[in-house]
Amino acid sequence: MRLKIGGYEIFIVEDETILPNESRIGEYSPFEQKIKLAKGMTKQQQTETLIHEILEAVNDIYELNLDHDEQLCKLSVVLHQIISDNKTLISALRSYDWPKFFQQ
Repeated sequence: MRLKIGGYEIFIVEDETILPNESRIGEYSPFEQKIKLAKGMTKQQQTETLIHEILEAVNDIYELNLDHDEQLCKLSVVLHQIISDNKTLISALRSYDWPKFFQQ
């Protein structure tokens, strides 16, 4: 899979060399323009990790200088929660169907 962020094409791959542990289940490589995710994660872990690594890429590409622990980690958790718990909002964003969203 690939993703475009700020004009960069970022590839998203599962990587067998990333061994899941408490502190590392994914990584963003600006040099390779890749987000690498460990294999064998639950769907929730995979989704939250992907969101976190996307934020890492945004932080790098736009030189935001966000603190990893205090900002990036917390943002990835809250964005995962918003996306997971508000499927109609995400659907409305994708389809631009705001009237249908507000009817609910």
